Amino acid sequence: MSPLSPRPAGPPTWRPPEELRRTLYILAIALGLVVVLFLNVLTYRSGDVNLYVQVVLPVTMIPALISLGWLLRDGPLDVPERLMFFTVNVQVFAQALLEEMQRTAPAGETDLLYWSVVVNVMLGYLIFPNRVAGWYSAGLFGFSAGLPWLGVALRGGVVSPDLPRLQLTVGIVLLFVHALSWYRGQFEAQRSAVRVMEQLAHTDLLTNLPNRRGMYPAVEALLASGGGALLLDLDHFKRVNDTFGHQVGDEVLARAARLLEAQLPPGGRVGRWGGEEFLMTLPGLDAPAAGALAETVCRAFRTQTMVDVGVVTISAGLTLTRPGDTLPSLVARADEHLYAAKRAGRDGWADRMAADGPGSAGSGPAFPDV
Repeated sequence: MSPLSPRPAGPPTWRPPEELRRTLYILAIALGLVVVLFLNVLTYRSGDVNLYVQVVLPVTMIPALISLGWLLRDGPLDVPERLMFFTVNVQVFAQALLEEMQRTAPAGETDLLYWSVVVNVMLGYLIFPNRVAGWYSAGLFGFSAGLPWLGVALRGGVVSPDLPRLQLTVGIVLLFVHALSWYRGQFEAQRSAVRVMEQLAHTDLLTNLPNRRGMYPAVEALLASGGGALLLDLDHFKRVNDTFGHQVGDEVLARAARLLEAQLPPGGRVGRWGGEEFLMTLPGLDAPAAGALAETVCRAFRTQTMVDVGVVTISAGLTLTRPGDTLPSLVARADEHLYAAKRAGRDGWADRMAADGPGSAGSGPAFPDV
């Protein structure tokens, strides 16, 4: 018996497109390298000594180069994300300490530190859950905002009038970033819930096939394009439940679903129509091709052994779409042919000839090879 691979269950968890994130990270690191080079050129030309620009930034560009190489080799994104997050944190803390140690003018003369904080906080929201990133944002802002005031309290001096304004502006920006991240999380949670509800409404949880409602679009597409429809029913399924129990019966239904999926033609769909009944759409197939596929399906069940049960055969009613068909008329006709197959002894399929009786129009024997 050939192994049947299970279908993945549940809606996919949403995350930002990986390739887009990879591209953005590559561009950001490349731009950062250009900015560092530009700042160093300006510093050397001015003749000033700036430890942050001339020492800290070049040293922290080493992990940036490692991250860039990792991204270009299509490595996982979590490694460069965390490496760059650590790097930017080092930059922010080094910048804050150096500014405070070298401060001779009133505290708050530069806003570069605070916008570095904003950039790092935004990176934190990309990497960590919203709650963790929120605590990190509050801690980093508290450190960068409190350091100048601590320096003034310990060393004396005056505070620039721009410092409170700058810190208030950055604080508002960080609150805005947190609110956006929170709303994004709520939107993702709601969208995920909607997807789950849609799946529950259109999917049979036992077999993971489309349920009756989920098969409506496939049948409508079949009516528009033409082809065949196959209504199938497991033979003597009640005996399986009565003899082996409903748990084994559920396992038989699940394996039957996988077996039917394996027989699908291109563009076809199969769903659980109800109980032990399944509906299969066969778009683009004419009578001979649809009949051959119906026999292939029956033979597949005839030659497969279900665990703990043995062979469970299947009966099928085959019909082709007709001009003016609707979903009820198509399924009703397939249902008539299914009952014809049952009356003829099960373990086979019936089309119009078998359902309408001898002398009716048909494309061939109702039960070839049986």
